[in-house]
Amino acid sequence: MAAPSLARGFTLIEMVITIVVSSLLILGIAGFIELGATGYVDSIDRQRVQTQAKFLLEKMAREIRHSIPNLLSTDVQTGAQSCLNFYPIDYSGFYTVSGADLLFVLGEDSVTNVIDSGQSLIINPTRMADIDNAIVLGSDNTSVSGSVFTITDGAQLLSSDSVAKRVYLFDASVSYCVIASAENSRLYRIENGDALPLSDDIVSQAEFRYDQTDLRSGGLVHIDLGLTQRGEQSRYQQDIQVLNVP
Repeated sequence: MAAPSLARGFTLIEMVITIVVSSLLILGIAGFIELGATGYVDSIDRQRVQTQAKFLLEKMAREIRHSIPNLLSTDVQTGAQSCLNFYPIDYSGFYTVSGADLLFVLGEDSVTNVIDSGQSLIINPTRMADIDNAIVLGSDNTSVSGSVFTITDGAQLLSSDSVAKRVYLFDASVSYCVIASAENSRLYRIENGDALPLSDDIVSQAEFRYDQTDLRSGGLVHIDLGLTQRGEQSRYQQDIQVLNVP
C-alpha cells in the first residue's frame, strides 16, 4: 500500500525571495510612474512659462507699437527694478494753421468728447521732455464745428512743425515696470497710479532699451525678458518698432 503524499507549502527562504522580488518590481514601477509624472509636470510648467512670455511680449508690443513717437523713456519709478514709459495714442489726425488758430481733424468720425475729457494734443515730439509742450484741450481754448476742431490762438503754442501734419491726442502715460515680489519679480502695467500685475512672480530679469528715431529707422524698443520656473530660466528677446511718424 502506497504512503499518502504530504502537502508542501512555501519555505521561509522562498517567502523572503518572493517579498524581495515583489518589492523590487513595485519600486521599479513606482519610479517609472514618478519619472513620467515629473516629466509631465515639467512640460506643463514650461508650457505655462512660454504662454506667459508670449502674452507679455504681445501685449507690450501691441501698445508700444502704436504709441506716440519719441515719447518713450526707461526712467525707473520708485520701488521698481526697471521700467518702460510711453504715451498710448487715443486719437490721431491732421492739423493746419489758419491765422492765429490751430485747426485739426481726427481720424474717427463724430469725435467730440475730447474737449474737457482730459485729452492733450501734441505735434512732432522729438524727446520725452517735449511732453511739456502738449496742449490741454478744454472748452476755454477749443471749439468744434462739424468735424473740425479749433484751438484759439493755438498757432503760437506750436513749438515745432510736423512735415506730415500729424497730430496726436493722449490722456495718460503707461509704464511697464518690474517690481520685486516674494520669490522673483512680477511685471506690472501702471496707469494713473493703478498697478495691474501681468505675470506671476517668475520674472528674474527684464531690461528695456529705447533707440530713438534717426534717418535710417524709426524708434526701436528692445526687450530682454527672463522668466524662471523651478530653477529653470528662459530668455526672451524682442525688438518693437514704433510705427507712427512725427
